[in-house]
Amino acid sequence: MTGKRRTLHSALLELALTALMLFIVATTVRWLLGTLDPAAGGWWNVPEGRLLAVAPLSGYTVTAVMLSPWGRVTGGHINPAITLAMWRYGRTPGRDVAPFIAGQLLGSLLGIAAGRLVWGPVFASPAVDYAVIRPAPGWSWTAVAVIEAATMFVIVAVAGIGVSSRRLGPFTPWAVGTMIAAQILAFGTLSGGIANPAREFGPALLSGDPSLLPVYLLAPALGALAATVVINRINARRRTPARTPADRAPAPAPARHP
Repeated sequence: MTGKRRTLHSALLELALTALMLFIVATTVRWLLGTLDPAAGGWWNVPEGRLLAVAPLSGYTVTAVMLSPWGRVTGGHINPAITLAMWRYGRTPGRDVAPFIAGQLLGSLLGIAAGRLVWGPVFASPAVDYAVIRPAPGWSWTAVAVIEAATMFVIVAVAGIGVSSRRLGPFTPWAVGTMIAAQILAFGTLSGGIANPAREFGPALLSGDPSLLPVYLLAPALGALAATVVINRINARRRTPARTPADRAPAPAPARHP
C-alpha cells in the first residue's frame, strides 16, 4: 500500500471511529442527561449524579477505541488535539495530520446526524439539543479556554510519557480513558469538560449554536502542543548522556615536531 493510500485508509478509519464515538455520546446524552427530572428529587435527577454514569462511559469508550483493531491502525486518536500531539511526538507522519483532523471533524457531524436520525425529534429538543456543550452560567470564554487547555495538557503529557516507555505503553489507553472520565466529573457541569474539538464540532454546528466553538476547537489544541514541548524536552535530556569531567577537559595540544 502506497503512502497516500495508507493515509487515506487511516483517515477514513478515524472518520468512522469518531462517528461511532459521537453516536455513543449522542445516545448517552439522550438517555441520561436528556431525561433529567429535577422535580422528582434525588441525587440521580441532578446533572452531577448523571455524570457518575456519563463520565466512565465517555472515558472508557475512548479506551475501547484505542485498543480496537481499527484504533491500533491509526492510534485511535478521535481527537484533533491528540493527532497534533502524536505528530509532535513523532508517532504520526506529518502528511497524516490534515486528513486525520478532517476525518475526525466530518465523523463528528456524521455521528451526531446519526443520533438525530435514530433518536428522532427528542434529540433536537431543548433537553438534549444535539448533545451540545455549554458551560455553566458566569463562565467566560477565558475561563473555559484555560480549563480546556489545562486538562488537555495533562492528558497529552501523560500520553507522551506512556508512548515513550515500553513499560508504561500498554497502560496508556487506560490512563487516557481514566483522565477523560475524571475531567468530565470535575468540569462537566462547569466548563463542559470535553478537551476534544471533535466532541463539540458536530453538536455545535447541527444545533445552530457555534458561539463557543472557537474556544472548544483551539484551547485543547494549544494545551496539547504545549505539553509536547515539555515532554519532548524532558525526553531529549534523558537521551543526552551526562558529561564527565574528562569530557569537559580541553583536548591535549598536538605534539610539535622539530
